[in-house]
Amino acid sequence: MSVAFNGIDSLVVTFRAEDTAAAGVPAAMSGNDTVGKAAAGAAPVGIVLGKRKDYAAVQLRGYVQAAYTGTAPVLGFASLVADGSGGLRVAGTGETGRNCLVVSVDTTNKTMGLFL
Repeated sequence: MSVAFNGIDSLVVTFRAEDTAAAGVPAAMSGNDTVGKAAAGAAPVGIVLGKRKDYAAVQLRGYVQAAYTGTAPVLGFASLVADGSGGLRVAGTGETGRNCLVVSVDTTNKTMGLFL
């Protein structure tokens, strides 16, 4: 039997989008009803699934796969922040990250599966 998490408790919301928002990158609020690419060290509000013209679909809750940089996150709950280059990393000392449930880590491809 295979394990699949896609679609479980997913919540996707359409926001206005800055030019910096792109599919697959962590999103942060940048203005009223507007998201952009999350800056390094910022707690993401979600992951951009797609962008069309001035709008982006952002997954706020549920299972996603994301790239990570730095030290591999541990399985279980981890505090994550944007790395500034389109991925996530484990929050450092003094940073307030988003608490996510990491369920898989691929150290070869530097990706992880997590619940937002």
